[in-house]
Amino acid sequence: MIRAWAVSAALVVFASCAPSASVTSSNSAAPPTSTTEIPRCSSARLTFLVEQFFARYNARDLDGFLALFNWSAPAGGGFGSYFDNPGQPQQLSDRASLSTYLRGRWAIDDRLSIADAGSYPEGLSYPNANPTVEFSRSFSTVRQSGNVKLVCNSGLLVAVVMSSTQR
Repeated sequence: MIRAWAVSAALVVFASCAPSASVTSSNSAAPPTSTTEIPRCSSARLTFLVEQFFARYNARDLDGFLALFNWSAPAGGGFGSYFDNPGQPQQLSDRASLSTYLRGRWAIDDRLSIADAGSYPEGLSYPNANPTVEFSRSFSTVRQSGNVKLVCNSGLLVAVVMSSTQR
């Protein structure tokens, strides 16, 4: 009886340590380093969003990438825009146009890599929760470097401002 209980408890603990792919709301009390949503833009959440932005972009994970954004908040608190300028400016303001744009970038094998991402202080809130990351980009035969500012509100991205120029 005790042995069965110990095995059962160990399985519960082990299962609770498995990472979740969700980035939307969760009722669990997971630690800030997990992948479940943290309802504010804590330092750990900003770090997570930066890492996932680059990882999901490079993995060509459209659904996962779009899940990083706050699409459902009312005006002024939800998704505002995605601006990218890899030589030709693009201002995208809705999920459909962003999806189309990403598919086009991925078709030319656009890749992003973090060159420098600092640490983010605690206590930041919208609109000041906006980590800026230095990155490099490659597509076709082009190599660029630039910066991206990710704006966070309620634990998700609401705006992206990205610019890169040829090295």
